[in-house]
Amino acid sequence: MRCLSRQEGQSTAEFALVLPFLLLTFMLLAQAAMVLRAQIVVTGAAREGARKAVETANRVMIDGAVFKAASGLDPQRMRVELECPRRKRGQPVTVRVRYRVPLYFPLLGKFFPSEVTVAGSSTMRVENDREEGR
Repeated sequence: MRCLSRQEGQSTAEFALVLPFLLLTFMLLAQAAMVLRAQIVVTGAAREGARKAVETANRVMIDGAVFKAASGLDPQRMRVELECPRRKRGQPVTVRVRYRVPLYFPLLGKFFPSEVTVAGSSTMRVENDREEGR
């Protein structure tokens, strides 16, 4: 019986030594999943903004399409850039969206920056060269 209790105590001590590494690994994976999700949402939002930009030159409507597509993200951390040199049918229009993803785990802040920036970009051709959209 004495031999069993020593082995149980040893496995408890080993678990106590491994637990911090397991928690750190879990926190890194969770944060990576948050950054990856933000990247996917930002790319989709840029695509929606470009779709709206090929229809209209109205910046409010373009921004609205971007923010609607990225509804799960904080709009205060998002920046939308529109590049359209000449608003003429067939010319390219590019929408770039940048989002600053905060690090939610305080321990990671000591090893990594406090936020990570993800970006998405989409380019499409202008369909309608009128200045005002519907």
